[in-house]
Amino acid sequence: MRVFGGFGRSRVGRRGTKRSREHIRIANKPPNLSIAVDARELWRRLVFNLLITNTDDHLQNLGFLYDGSGLWRIAPAFDVNPMPGKLRESKTWLTEDAGPIDSVQMLLDACAYFALSKAEALLVLAEVLDAVLDWKQVALKPDVGLTQEELPDLEDAFEHDQTDQARKLLGRPMLRPDLEEETG
Repeated sequence: MRVFGGFGRSRVGRRGTKRSREHIRIANKPPNLSIAVDARELWRRLVFNLLITNTDDHLQNLGFLYDGSGLWRIAPAFDVNPMPGKLRESKTWLTEDAGPIDSVQMLLDACAYFALSKAEALLVLAEVLDAVLDWKQVALKPDVGLTQEELPDLEDAFEHDQTDQARKLLGRPMLRPDLEEETG
């Protein structure tokens, strides 16, 4: 299996550098990349990164694997870390015009770029949100190893205005009603 990744060393997120997620999807794809499937997976990861406050989401953290049968596939996710207390903005711009990813609504507005209808995107959003809302149970599992006392230190990485915006878009009750005006 061959690895393809590390899309250059130019600064990401600057206008004119062609380092937005739109460009990775369109311009930097290796030959025979399964665009529709991998574009949908990329959108899922963008939602996940936003909802867990992984602000270190940049193009050097995206790679492709050659499967030996003539196809390049998006590699498993790596270097994914919740960042409590951080600005909730991706290091990579969604598009040159839209700028850095900073809201669930921004991702929904761009879902067609990732081969998703709005209805499909909302289903993916629901799946990702459900996974993220289980963060405490996952964190307490032996293979992760956090203690109950450590959970409050990570809470704002998982429970914030964008988590509630996702809940609101899905017609679910807000976890933090005090944020309702912010997610309007």
